[in-house]
Amino acid sequence: MRARRHVQSPQHLRLAALVVVAFATIFVAGAAESQNTQQREFAAIDVERLTKVAEEPGQWLTGGRDLDQSYFSPLTGINDENVTRLGYAWQFDTDTTNGLEATPIVVDGVMYTSGPWGVVYAVDAATGEKLWTFDPEVDRQFARFACCGIVNRGVSVQNGKVYVASLDGVLFALDARLGEPAWHQKTLFDDSRGYSITGAPYTAGDVVVIGNSGGEYDARGYISAYDIDTGELRWRFFTVPASAEGPHEHPELEVAAKTWDPDSLWEVGLGGTVWDGMAYDPELDLLYVGVGNSTPYARKVRSPKGGDNLYLASILAIRPATGKLVWHYQTTPAENWDYTATQKMILAELEIDGRERKVLMQAPKNGFFYVLDRETGELISAEPYVPVNWASHVDMTTGRPVETDQAEYFDEPKLIFPSPAGGHNWQPMAFNPGTGLVYIPALEVGAVFQIPDREFKYVPRGMNTYSLFSFSVDGPMGISVLAARGLDWNALKEGQPDPTARSILRAWDPVTQSERWQVNVSGPFEGQFAAIWNGSGIMTTAGNLVFQGRTTGELYAYAADTGELLHVVDLGTSVIAAPMTYELDGKQYVALMAGLGGAGGRAHFPGTAAAARGNAGRIIALTLDGGDVPKPPLRRPAPPPGRPSVERRGDTETIASGEALFEQHCTRCHGSSGVGGVPDLRSMSARVHDRFDDILLRGALSGRGMASFGDLLEEADSEAIHAFLIDRSWRAFEEAQNDQ
Repeated sequence: MRARRHVQSPQHLRLAALVVVAFATIFVAGAAESQNTQQREFAAIDVERLTKVAEEPGQWLTGGRDLDQSYFSPLTGINDENVTRLGYAWQFDTDTTNGLEATPIVVDGVMYTSGPWGVVYAVDAATGEKLWTFDPEVDRQFARFACCGIVNRGVSVQNGKVYVASLDGVLFALDARLGEPAWHQKTLFDDSRGYSITGAPYTAGDVVVIGNSGGEYDARGYISAYDIDTGELRWRFFTVPASAEGPHEHPELEVAAKTWDPDSLWEVGLGGTVWDGMAYDPELDLLYVGVGNSTPYARKVRSPKGGDNLYLASILAIRPATGKLVWHYQTTPAENWDYTATQKMILAELEIDGRERKVLMQAPKNGFFYVLDRETGELISAEPYVPVNWASHVDMTTGRPVETDQAEYFDEPKLIFPSPAGGHNWQPMAFNPGTGLVYIPALEVGAVFQIPDREFKYVPRGMNTYSLFSFSVDGPMGISVLAARGLDWNALKEGQPDPTARSILRAWDPVTQSERWQVNVSGPFEGQFAAIWNGSGIMTTAGNLVFQGRTTGELYAYAADTGELLHVVDLGTSVIAAPMTYELDGKQYVALMAGLGGAGGRAHFPGTAAAARGNAGRIIALTLDGGDVPKPPLRRPAPPPGRPSVERRGDTETIASGEALFEQHCTRCHGSSGVGGVPDLRSMSARVHDRFDDILLRGALSGRGMASFGDLLEEADSEAIHAFLIDRSWRAFEEAQNDQ
């Protein structure tokens, strides 16, 4: 195992010295009770404390604050009457320009959170001073297996340890006081596949549980549970079988195998990765796990003779001590559209039909809001929270969605709602028990799905989604792509929901399954691809507040009961993660991680703060009567594309082939057609053109995060991609000349 780097600050060294002196004093005085108090200051969390978090309103002990993952705080010091006084308290520079998606945890005055690759930061929650950082030193080549950025969605804290998973699949237990590894475990069991980890670990009883990413590549989904103290592997639950006939790793797969065609594409892995949302109910002793999408997307390719394909797009209730399945609910049988059920789940007690029910709520990608009995898995209700046309409704007798004629795209292209971005993506929603409302960062956009004009070919460790989709918007991956594919946009959208792309902050009543209020948060991007990423994750408080950030660089505060806009704080940095709040010495803070990331990769669209000011990531804390937030300097406006440094080359067929390869392998970092990404590939220098094969096929820039694709692409492929990018450079130059 390679060495891992741990960095202490001078403040931390002084703190360590003070701790030594304090311990000596304690020893001389024999004050054992004081020693226990000193130890408690560093992540002294156990299950009992987590169950009593309501007695500690100033703490934020899990990613969602509590075991319910509610993203709700009972604090009222900042409220709907004084939130206009909210301003700057402190900031912490994370020293990264990659996306930040985690919500910080605050325990007894210390903030713990994570950034790209799985780097962990521990800072003083009152001042923002660094206590320590931990860098897992991931091989930068691993960036290739992160479909949606080299992000990390957070840590878990318990028993004096901070748990984090690095992008390359290593789970670390860090000493919460010092940041040094107490143990670590490699969680990826098959290095020949395109696995990675971007999600946060979850603790459940005496185990810490982690899933994995890679559903778009060739991963076979699973979750692993490790002893919380020693790191010993306790159990592993696979979400899809490895074959029809077995042998199966556990009995639940025997049931699952019956729902797959025996001639399914077993070698591809089939997806079902658990890359985000989980929750734990200690009273019922159940761990709830959300399962992801299929690979390939098209079910008639993946499992030709049909079947529900368990446990894709499902919610699983698992006994954490044994790894045994107690119940499951499949939100999207025979998943066909990248409709993951990995979105954050919220546990709550709701009065339904005159009696209190222990429920689990989820708004997965498929567009229906689910309320389930979390003890039995019984479906209580399911209604669409965004425009949906792939299914007419969910049958309350069978629990299955009733598909429409619009759902299947195998024989002809179809405009389908929601898009693969989902009605709700990974950004956390929040539940306020005072208003009884769930606040959803909803996405309203469809996509044109179609089957490519080629047979499916398995690409080991490569993208294997197969199905093509184009978001129903102008600009990147939009209508221009449809036209290039010879599709009639007007015919595709006839009779379907409004295709205008929007982000909506939707206040949803889970009892009546109806909207209470909504705010269009698309900003300047309405109708464009960037619109669906403008709204961040959400936090709500007992002060009748809902907070949500923007990629345009602001934090918005709304009245939780009405949706009235109360205050806007100009941060100057794009936000996509959910905010949080905590209290120290009678002062309430609102804090968040700011830095654009997600499925847009490093493509920073004009109008985002990341494009205007760069994407230097920060933790920003606000409090009442604070000042203006310091802002990064504005970048110089990009000059119009200059004359390309090389001449056009390649025929029409080669350029078209290069475009297809670029779309498959490159857009998540470099933007559609190399436009707007980091870097903008239209402006390659002559030297970069000369080194193109070395960079793409031999990893010449792997130290800067540009991984080698030599195991996926050949020299002819590299030449095709190169010809395509040169053609796009010339087109941009010619368009700029025509506009002058």
